[in-house]
Amino acid sequence: MLSNAIRELASQLSGYILQPGDPAYEKAIQIDNGRIQFRPRLIIFPAVVNDVKLGLKFAIAHHLPLSIKGGGHSAAGYCMNIDGVVIAMKDLNKITFDKKKQAVTAEMGVIWYDIYKFMQNTGTGLVPIGGGCPTVAPPGFMLGGGYSFVSRSYGMSIDNLISLKIITPDGELRHIGLHSTHKDDVDLFWACRGGGGGNFGIVVEMEMKVQKPHASTMLVGQIHYPLEKAEEVLGVYNEWVEKVPNSMAVYGYMGNQKDLVDQTTNVKVLGLTPVFNGEYAEGIDWLSGLLKLKPISTSLFNMTLPNWEFYNGNFTKVAGRASYIRSTVLPKGGMNNKVAKVIIDAMNDAPSPESFAVWTHTGGEMEKVAPDATAYVHRHSRFVPEIKAIWDLQKPEDTLKNVQWAHSFFESFAEAGKATGAYVNYIDPLQHDWPKMYYGSNYKRLQEIKKKVDPHNYFNFQQGIGSEFNPPKGQVTDLSPLNRTQYDPPKK
Repeated sequence: MLSNAIRELASQLSGYILQPGDPAYEKAIQIDNGRIQFRPRLIIFPAVVNDVKLGLKFAIAHHLPLSIKGGGHSAAGYCMNIDGVVIAMKDLNKITFDKKKQAVTAEMGVIWYDIYKFMQNTGTGLVPIGGGCPTVAPPGFMLGGGYSFVSRSYGMSIDNLISLKIITPDGELRHIGLHSTHKDDVDLFWACRGGGGGNFGIVVEMEMKVQKPHASTMLVGQIHYPLEKAEEVLGVYNEWVEKVPNSMAVYGYMGNQKDLVDQTTNVKVLGLTPVFNGEYAEGIDWLSGLLKLKPISTSLFNMTLPNWEFYNGNFTKVAGRASYIRSTVLPKGGMNNKVAKVIIDAMNDAPSPESFAVWTHTGGEMEKVAPDATAYVHRHSRFVPEIKAIWDLQKPEDTLKNVQWAHSFFESFAEAGKATGAYVNYIDPLQHDWPKMYYGSNYKRLQEIKKKVDPHNYFNFQQGIGSEFNPPKGQVTDLSPLNRTQYDPPKK
């Protein structure tokens, strides 16, 4: 019986197990997206790396779905599963710093907040190239590529990855990285830099470069315009971003803010989020053209990058509400007038006032890496927009209209901006032709590596490498892909 096997597993672990009915189980299954209510058969909390091996071995032996939970920010809930095994990494949280190498090594139960605070406490001023949301965990973030506010200066998060330790499906702990010379290790390290989480094994440790910002503090902040000015603002912005130095990144936002006079009402806005890796005064000079476009509010600060991430980072969290998340990837010139019109129309039609969209400003050092040098293919993009449709968790009847709105919005967004793909870290179970959209020309090599590393496909999920799942193109009528983690192809 499985219950006997679970008791035997528990006796072997240095960590512990939670099952349905245990007092802490309900809290343990909650993730950022409250819509996800998947209930695994057991959750393993490893205290040492060997516990991870035991959990993997158990899932394989009993033919159970396996998921790895870090920060719990998987857009589709693939960090959880139904009636399977979840390995929750949070207690593997050791961090060390090598000052000579200027590298930080962290076990993969940490979140970015832990690494940012750890590096702050070293007093060196060095920063990791991590996520803007401090509660996201490094492994999922980095395995999918990883954009930082300073990636235009220092490359993507994966471009700063020195090595990692991964438990592969055969149960072996492999240390792979820039030092690797064996072809199998070189291939696997290539795949782990952009090939997405949950495909090749369980990463238990990462070693990453930390960087010295150009100044001790940076110009950061928010500039908000009335939504109806989107065509004018994006008309300037779309050309302006091609002239700024790599030290300047200006992200975007589309959504609501409280009216400055009447706090009980919302105002629809188009926002810009500048982060200048340099002196405040120089950053202001670069922003002068955008500030002349008559924003309705401007908040600019002079602070360290980690403090900005602590201040601003929680803003994009779903925080237990119901959500559907989707992305697109746009080339240079992608934020054009057609896109501006799509944004205005869609945001004015949003079923929920809580929904918003953001975009990442890419290019710079990221673009200098060839699309096939790592598994992350979208090196020549300029913008990576993400939509977060958010609605009341207690109103499941609102799900379809919110999902249809967000899906249609970003289909139109992609068409207007001449999209070249989508971003796997905002993985979407309704994304048609997802292998091409996420991985492009790198997908074939990813499939080859997957077959070699995981020939029995133990690491499998609905949108895992090699899955035959492909949702239809066009208007959404079937929400079932949003409510599962596994995909069983129809019998031929």
